[in-house]
Amino acid sequence: MSTRPSLIRALGLLAAASLVVSNIIGQGIFLKARAMTCNVGSPTLVMTAWVLAGVLALCGALTLAELSAMIPHSGGPYAFLRRAFGHPIAFMYGWMYFLLGGPLAAAALATGGAIFLNLISSDALHRFEIPYGAFGLHGVLVGTQLAALALLAAVALVNLAPVRTNGALATVFAAVKILMLVALVIGAFAVGSGSWGHFAMSGFSGACVGIAASARGGAAGFGAAMLGALYAYQGWASLSYIAGEAKDPGRTIPRALITSMFVVIGLYVTANASYFYVLSPVAIASVSPASSVGLEVLGHVFGAGAQGVATALLFVSVVATLHVSILTNSRITFAMAEDRDMMPWLSGVTTGTRVPGAAVLAGAVVAALLVLLGSFDTLSDFQVFSVWIFYGLTGVSVFVLRRLLPDAPRPYRVFGYPFVPVIFVAATVWLLFEAVVGAPVRSLVGLGIIALALPVYALLSKRSKESPV
Repeated sequence: MSTRPSLIRALGLLAAASLVVSNIIGQGIFLKARAMTCNVGSPTLVMTAWVLAGVLALCGALTLAELSAMIPHSGGPYAFLRRAFGHPIAFMYGWMYFLLGGPLAAAALATGGAIFLNLISSDALHRFEIPYGAFGLHGVLVGTQLAALALLAAVALVNLAPVRTNGALATVFAAVKILMLVALVIGAFAVGSGSWGHFAMSGFSGACVGIAASARGGAAGFGAAMLGALYAYQGWASLSYIAGEAKDPGRTIPRALITSMFVVIGLYVTANASYFYVLSPVAIASVSPASSVGLEVLGHVFGAGAQGVATALLFVSVVATLHVSILTNSRITFAMAEDRDMMPWLSGVTTGTRVPGAAVLAGAVVAALLVLLGSFDTLSDFQVFSVWIFYGLTGVSVFVLRRLLPDAPRPYRVFGYPFVPVIFVAATVWLLFEAVVGAPVRSLVGLGIIALALPVYALLSKRSKESPV
């Protein structure tokens, strides 16, 4: 009798924490400062947004740590929401993550990676164009889009290796990212000819290319800045997606989540302080969307010659985040397919490497389609909004499961309960409200796609009942 291959628990504490750090530190810390400065103008408010977003993500990580230790299965919030609210809500989350959350994250990362490749190539990729025409559609593919598609394909293939190998790779990438940010901060304050007077200036008179007037100033502007910072923190929940492959998950997951969040918050706040020390808010707000604030700062500190090396390192950083993003997001699709909420073939586990290969490739294909549809800022903001709806519900599930399952084993209980989960849920509700006010069309489109999950779920449930056992 043949035995179907299954996932294996191979991730220890170091690899688990590295996965979180590598997934969080991507392009957001180097790219988002421009848009955030345009959103709020004041460096102090930009820094406040980074701190508050970090605290919010930390509250979420603490909340998720209890749930992950209690329910250490693949899929993370999908498994938590199913236990707390039932199958339909969990299906909506999985549906959203398969069509929006996971692919949008991967598409935004691949697009960001292509931006850095274009800088390395001295804008050659942007100048390269291929016209196309098929099925009544006509347009032009530019080199940056093709590069983003190639990145997605390459990283997806790497993710077909064993999870132990990918964990070791994430550890190396995490070390590189930490050292890169530390070098940037030390260099900016030690050798950068900056000024603390920049912190008293405003960036509202900057060019702010591509930033909508409705997202500049006031509560809407601060909400938009928070969305930008939260994109840069995105990935704090990713370890829960792969909990089914962690060793001793009751201890490993909480420790890895909490340690990694404190490391990232410290790095992010000091990095942004160094940006405003070296460059004025107007200079930061006027950085081209095709460039990066981080690169501009490095150029001012170490000279133009250092920008080539720095750009290559930033490219590696983005690819590392894309690597972990595809790795972890595929486990949600895998968990859904195992529950018969997705096509059964998506639950396939490779015989040799013991990874959900079909789910990995499917997510990469959807992300490739999204690469062709939007800019970096559009993709990243859309992704944050759609995902945080369910993060809020996940925060509520802590209270629901403590009531429904009071005697269930909880190797870790969230610190500061009930205040930490309450802060997390309340801040999420405010953030989503500001996102709807600032970008109503984008928000409504996201809600519409999520709402489509209900008729799809009803259809799948009907077919499941009608199919023979």
